[in-house]
Amino acid sequence: MTFKPFRIPTILLILSVTLLSGCEGEPSNNLTAADNEEYNLTITNNSPLFLKSVVVTVDQKDDIHINSQIDSNIKFGEVAKFRIKNGNHSLKITLNPKKNYSVSKEVSEKFEQGKVINYQVEIDRNEVTINKQTDNETSEE
Repeated sequence: MTFKPFRIPTILLILSVTLLSGCEGEPSNNLTAADNEEYNLTITNNSPLFLKSVVVTVDQKDDIHINSQIDSNIKFGEVAKFRIKNGNHSLKITLNPKKNYSVSKEVSEKFEQGKVINYQVEIDRNEVTINKQTDNETSEE
């Protein structure tokens, strides 16, 4: 079998187009509004602690159904994100920065479409605190 000179460039062109068509480019790290709609509860780690896990437990008030969500390995400045069903819920936020040590806070929140509730973890007077963040400031509940 002999190859004619014009077939080799054609084969190379087809091969390169086929290989490049599978490339999608680099993913973007920018969060869009659509990304934010996936989450309606965020917990920002503004402490120097490395949080091994952040657990949010939602009590459905029927004493049977309890839903827990976990985010892990949250460093300083990073955000744990959770999706909670719309409505009034009692939550327990539990931080686990070290082995055999945890910090918890129980809160009640009303989750609504398009609204994101923000909490942040801080150290205040040598104690780990979980505070609700409201319009550029935090409030202790």
